[in-house]
Amino acid sequence: MLRKIFLLLVALSLTVSGFCAKPRVKPMSPYQYGGRWYISAQVGPQFLPAENVTSYWSYGHGWKIISPSAGVALGYNFNDAWDLRVAGNYGFHVSACKPYNGFYPYSFKAASVFTDLSLCYNALGENFLKGSFKNYLGLGMAYTYGFTEVDHPYQVVEGPNLVPGFRFGGIWEFDSPGGFGWFIDLGLEFFGDWYNGMQPVGFPVDANIKLSFGLIYHFK
Repeated sequence: MLRKIFLLLVALSLTVSGFCAKPRVKPMSPYQYGGRWYISAQVGPQFLPAENVTSYWSYGHGWKIISPSAGVALGYNFNDAWDLRVAGNYGFHVSACKPYNGFYPYSFKAASVFTDLSLCYNALGENFLKGSFKNYLGLGMAYTYGFTEVDHPYQVVEGPNLVPGFRFGGIWEFDSPGGFGWFIDLGLEFFGDWYNGMQPVGFPVDANIKLSFGLIYHFK
């Protein structure tokens, strides 16, 4: 009798536990990247709207202020929502001194390193999709050098310069089940006002607008 009661209680407990067990809200998906490293590379145009960029527009050279840049990054996904990456970038810039009876353009090179913290909104929904969007915010440093000489009556361009910076932006990423993907990165960077080799006047910082297209791989 006791044995029958015991078996009945075991069966009842197993039945109740089965009904009470919560189903997995987000089953494992090939687009879940928590606990995985990734690498990426990207290229694209950039635009440096410094204090004297009006010189280019004033003399009909506005399209020349768009210049190329390229970057690589190594990152780690702490979970499905948050990741941290270290990104390096290299590019060329063009700018101009203030007009003074003429047009005084110059160019320089820039290398930067940023540490970015990102939040992927794909992990906040009910399902993981191959297309996702995330925002990032980062701190870094930039080194500008290789300034061309400018024969301006009173403005002087000086370099090289090592300046602090911060940035934010958004990434649209589209992945394959194997971990490969491609993305579009639209970001806005801010640097110390001597980033462009000019004395701090006008804007309190130098801004750099970047649009990049890249490839990414999430390690298994």
